[in-house]
Amino acid sequence: MARQRTHRPNRRRRRRFGPVWKLLSIGAVSLAVLVACVVFFRVNNIEVTGNHRYTAVEIIEVSGIQMGDNLVTLAKGRVASNIRAKLPYVEGVAIRRVLPDGIVLHVTERVAAASVDSGDGRWLVSAQGKVLERAGDAPVMEVTGLTALAPYAGGQLQVDGQEKTTLDYVLRLLTALEEHGMLEKCTSMDCTGSADILVGYGIYQLRLPRGGDYDYMIRLLEQILASPQMPQDTSGTLDFTVQEGRVHFQQNR
Repeated sequence: MARQRTHRPNRRRRRRFGPVWKLLSIGAVSLAVLVACVVFFRVNNIEVTGNHRYTAVEIIEVSGIQMGDNLVTLAKGRVASNIRAKLPYVEGVAIRRVLPDGIVLHVTERVAAASVDSGDGRWLVSAQGKVLERAGDAPVMEVTGLTALAPYAGGQLQVDGQEKTTLDYVLRLLTALEEHGMLEKCTSMDCTGSADILVGYGIYQLRLPRGGDYDYMIRLLEQILASPQMPQDTSGTLDFTVQEGRVHFQQNR
């Protein structure tokens, strides 16, 4: 009696198509997860942190986020741009998704570093030159020697071509003062001189060169004010222009 031959599965064929089936399976699972995210993850809660100038309601309103928006496909770049464009004091926006239905908007706000005249009133500007709003009675440092051209809230400070170099010096100096937490004591900045910039700082006047390493100069100022050799409660001029790396103090008479 003849034996019946059995055909074994072609192992080579299975090995050949194994990776294909694996890729198809992974793709199917990924698609299922994506569809679930699109269908189920919806915005139901929005939290705002880091805000002081604006209320959470104001920030949410200009963000463009609506309750029920898809959490996964939410365009974070567009949301951040909306907030920065409509709220001048907002410098940065960090957006974090909190599954299953939350969004956290963490804002970083600018501070008014100084005010600049426009010929039609003064405007508040940040240390980076962002125009914030009309100055009103805000107790900030007044800059003389610059005239803002057609300023508007949210725009960048623009000046006449002859003043652009001066503006660069002013913004670098404002940035250094802000980074060292020294803006609040500054009352005035006179940059009309051809070789120096004069800053009113408490009971002192600072005479700084037009240009140079302002961060180093402000660190040097901090050391001098903290030195026991510095006369206390004695007004005068701290001159940074006499010799590089040194400060000359001239007491008021």
